[in-house]
Amino acid sequence: MCNQFQLPSLAEIKKYLANDLNLPLVEPASNLPQNQNIFPQGIAPVLVYSDKQLQLLPKSWGYPSPFVHKQVVFNARVERFFAEKRSMWDSSFAKSRCIIIAKQFFESGHETYLGENNHSYHERFSFKNANAALTLIAGIYQKDHFSMVTTKPNASYAPIHDRMPLVIQADELRQWLFQNFSSLVDRSQLELDSVKMPHRK
Repeated sequence: MCNQFQLPSLAEIKKYLANDLNLPLVEPASNLPQNQNIFPQGIAPVLVYSDKQLQLLPKSWGYPSPFVHKQVVFNARVERFFAEKRSMWDSSFAKSRCIIIAKQFFESGHETYLGENNHSYHERFSFKNANAALTLIAGIYQKDHFSMVTTKPNASYAPIHDRMPLVIQADELRQWLFQNFSSLVDRSQLELDSVKMPHRK
């Protein structure tokens, strides 16, 4: 499962959202995290519609686990919302959806290799939207926490992992935030650029 993504700079985010996509974005706070790798429990700005405004708000990656103290659940399967059995995500999917903005995100593959002191490492891959300056990933939030939404992998992602982040196109942004999103679950036609990361020594 995806447990790392790279934040763009605030200037890159503003240019993409406000200039390229012409979104009515509220001027974001200058102290928001930027230009860094985000891991579960890290703080990142996510795009939300709150107080009748489209704005970037800092939130922590991962919902507090209802089962294990001090652990978080940072990926939410989109299919859970359509299942008959209720889940911890239902309310957020229904009315608290957000957009995670990334330069790229990362996934571990199946192969392992040995590094220093015989420590084993999984191969790693970076991914980004092949047809956009920045990558938009579907998210949900609850108070000060957000979770990344995942779906079934497409053909390029399936050899690496059995789940992938639900990457959305710019023209699907409003649908994810405000409308019925059932048609966004299938990402089989989405083009992703993938790069295998260098081995650590």
